[in-house]
Amino acid sequence: MSSKQVDIFKALGHPTRREILRKIAEKGAVSYKELAKIEPKAGVLYHHLRLLGDLICQDENKLYKLTEKGFKVLEFMDSFLIEPVDLGIHKYFTPRELIEKLEGKRAYLMIIVCYLLSLLPLLLSPNYVEFFVFLAPMKTYILHPIIIAIISWLASSILLKLLIKIIYQRSIPLLDLTIKLIPGFILANISPILINLLMFNQIVEGTIYAITQIFALLLIISAVSATAKLSLRKSGIIVIALHYLGIMIYLILLLT
Repeated sequence: MSSKQVDIFKALGHPTRREILRKIAEKGAVSYKELAKIEPKAGVLYHHLRLLGDLICQDENKLYKLTEKGFKVLEFMDSFLIEPVDLGIHKYFTPRELIEKLEGKRAYLMIIVCYLLSLLPLLLSPNYVEFFVFLAPMKTYILHPIIIAIISWLASSILLKLLIKIIYQRSIPLLDLTIKLIPGFILANISPILINLLMFNQIVEGTIYAITQIFALLLIISAVSATAKLSLRKSGIIVIALHYLGIMIYLILLLT
């Protein structure tokens, strides 16, 4: 097995890899065939084993075992890592486990393509502008809403990473966070066209706007929780802070 040192938070950032570590610890040493019961797709399983790096090794019988570092990381994981809890309908509002599975080049490519397609409604509804994680009804004459949406997505990733580092003292991969934020921004991007299609009166329009904003924020909170291994409550604090920052910028622009 590769002795390459790994980013511990990235290694623990997927439920399958956490399950692999626990399985090896439980058995002491396991074969590839046993691990294949956790993840039957060979390519995906090798991907997870590669990302576990120097947390695991193979003995002379090709059995997988935990290294000394692996045991320490497992102890840390069981002591401090907050696993997602299935709370019934709650899991559909904050689908952390689903977002955790956004890994690998293929998944990254697919979600980025989906994000780019989600920008198309802004061509048909240019009267909405994103301010970080806040979508506001506003017409802009400086930059096209699509450009602003992309800037908001990338800037939100950077600011959230900084907030996680400053407030919770955790360093996380920027790329992982940026990718996992995409589902929330996709919903924000397509909400203007949903409002236009389903607009019967101002009450209905306002309701659709509020619902899409709430669900977009919940997806973004789930992304932060999955990437930084924080509770949903702690993740919600920094996402809502960024949301209010977007509102403040919007209000300042309206008043100037």
